[in-house]
Amino acid sequence: MGIAASQARLMMVSRYQSDLEFAMQMISQKRTVLAYQAQSAAENYPELAAQYHTLDKKLEAEMKTLETQHKMVSTEYDSVKKTLDDNVSRSMKYMT
Repeated sequence: MGIAASQARLMMVSRYQSDLEFAMQMISQKRTVLAYQAQSAAENYPELAAQYHTLDKKLEAEMKTLETQHKMVSTEYDSVKKTLDDNVSRSMKYMT
């Protein structure tokens, strides 16, 4: 892979990594709201609190999926970054 292609790939992977981090933040925020709502509903509406708990479990599973994807993308980022660094240093040898 050339320098330009490596740089384009690095930018794409970086963007995807940012998208995953944003999605994880949104899920964390949703889980916080659900926890507050479940606590409020637990006193008067236990069946509603159970539904909130089920939703929280689904969000937790989605969060784990995103965390796994984020770990894979981080590994890809490191690999592409190393390839790009190697290409740049190799190109600099030709110039000197």
